[in-house]
Amino acid sequence: MNIALIIDYSAQRIFGGPQSVAYDTVEGLKKNYQRLEKDDIHIHIISSSGTYFHSRNEIDEKYPNISYEFFKRITPSAFFSDINYYYHMNKRKSDFDLLHSHQISGALAGSLLHIPTIFTPHGIYWKEKLYEPNIYSRMAYGELNVLRFKYIAPHLKKLIAISPYVISEVDHFLKTKVPEMEVIENPVSDVFFAQEKKEQEGLLIYPGIVIPRKNQIGLIKTLHLLKKDKIKFHCILAGPVPDRNYVNLLQRLVRKYDLQHDVSLTGTIPFDQLLTLYSEASILIMTSLQETAPRVISEAMATGTPVIASNIAGIPYMVSSENSGFLINPRSPEEIANHTLMLLEDSSLRKKFKEKSRQIARSRWKSDVIVSKQLDLYSA
Repeated sequence: MNIALIIDYSAQRIFGGPQSVAYDTVEGLKKNYQRLEKDDIHIHIISSSGTYFHSRNEIDEKYPNISYEFFKRITPSAFFSDINYYYHMNKRKSDFDLLHSHQISGALAGSLLHIPTIFTPHGIYWKEKLYEPNIYSRMAYGELNVLRFKYIAPHLKKLIAISPYVISEVDHFLKTKVPEMEVIENPVSDVFFAQEKKEQEGLLIYPGIVIPRKNQIGLIKTLHLLKKDKIKFHCILAGPVPDRNYVNLLQRLVRKYDLQHDVSLTGTIPFDQLLTLYSEASILIMTSLQETAPRVISEAMATGTPVIASNIAGIPYMVSSENSGFLINPRSPEEIANHTLMLLEDSSLRKKFKEKSRQIARSRWKSDVIVSKQLDLYSA
């Protein structure tokens, strides 16, 4: 069986998003390699994270049932990715029995070329577009993706939902012509499970892209309340900063609340530094307003980092409140501050959350387990 797997893969594990899912998926494929050989499954990974204008093909010498095709992304990708994926898939459409895409443009290409297609969406387009900062973003990354999804949905062999939340949202949004769906969560790399916890008391972290949807403003307001109560802490916001106006607003709030020595906005950090943050953090706090299955929560839980996160969308399917963490109203700094203080002052509660979080993460998100489920789906 020949599978085209469209994911944003590169050989270096990076920080966050579908790119990290891609890396951890390939890790899981390699750990399931004996099954690939036994069942005669050949995985051809197609990625636009390459650096060449012309397609470049590679075969993994150690895992010859896994091959790679890298091609150059054409910008603006929001408008040209459909053509790009269609062009690359059309050249080899007869080579594949099945296409599995984590990119909506790849799924669109499969549908147009009549290749049996499985699609894994990593966001709820009709929800996330509400938080895009400008008209261009709402059109390019919101409205266009909604239109793409409406077209491909009835043509899909199956939709993989990375959270039960996706199933409820798709059912409600489409109402008719709903594709067959199955929940298979995102994988987490073994490096997170192997991370030794070296907690620095009072270290709070919020890794992730710095945009309004992530609501870092809500966290800054929470930190202001903690400082007023003379609680000792340091908070690190680590992640790319594409929205300069939003970052400027955050920095003004930091100055207004006199948090310059208590808050660090690092921008994008290397992967090894991300692992260090998880190792040293007392708490991960996520105050986002819309999420599907946020990577930072599963990664934090795999490292044994207690989580305080928004009680919205897909997050309650990941965090068991008062068992492995706390769920909070992201628009209530007072509630977030109360739960943060409770955890900071209670080391035995942090230990309980640490142990329970790792137990949940091992049972649900190990990369070989997740990819094994995907292989079951391919063979069904």
